Amino acid sequence: METATFQNQLIAKENPNFVVRLFKGDISLPITYWIFLVLIGKFAFQIVDKLIELNYIDIVSTQTGEWSVIAFYWFTIGYAIFMLIAVWRSAGKYQGRAIWAGLARVLVVFGTIAFVGSFIIGLQEGSDNDLMLSEEIERINISLPSMIDKNTRLDHASIQNGDIHYNYTLVNSSAESVDTKRFTSIMTPKLKTAQCENEEVRTLLDEDRKMVYTYRDKASKPIAKIVVERSDCF
Repeated sequence: METATFQNQLIAKENPNFVVRLFKGDISLPITYWIFLVLIGKFAFQIVDKLIELNYIDIVSTQTGEWSVIAFYWFTIGYAIFMLIAVWRSAGKYQGRAIWAGLARVLVVFGTIAFVGSFIIGLQEGSDNDLMLSEEIERINISLPSMIDKNTRLDHASIQNGDIHYNYTLVNSSAESVDTKRFTSIMTPKLKTAQCENEEVRTLLDEDRKMVYTYRDKASKPIAKIVVERSDCF
């Protein structure tokens, strides 16, 4: 029994799983570079990133979706580091023409420099709230217009003088058929409650920003404008 256990342990050490072998550089250089770095690390992730952009408003509308987006971007960072190391090691074990191994390592060096540069820029941008907010608005607009419910469409978001503006269209209504006062009296407390309970929005309100919601009818005629500000959350 002990002999069999020892043999199994020895086999496990001699044949680590594929991920370990990839990280150690034991997978051939062409597969490591073209399949895992280029095809998966670049093109596959770009496709997922594009899908996130196109459906951003729907994805981040839930806490789970928001955390999934964050997790995806952190995963891409980890994957990039993993693959740069894997390619470097694989190039060192490559048995083919030395020029290909050399080129692979040169590309790893340039890729590392670009990666570090992008990461530093990202950290700097992360410390700039206005810049982060502008980028968030840009991501939202990529996925717009988008139906919020069967009657309401979010058309555009923007930042004006530090305040965040959302423009909606009531696609099945005309200005003449809407009781503006009643609409405003119903929507105002709903918006104030929802935004004040949202931690991210509350942070923006605490910066003395306002959330401005403009509603228009199907012919783009104005119906109502509702403003949520910090004082509404006390």
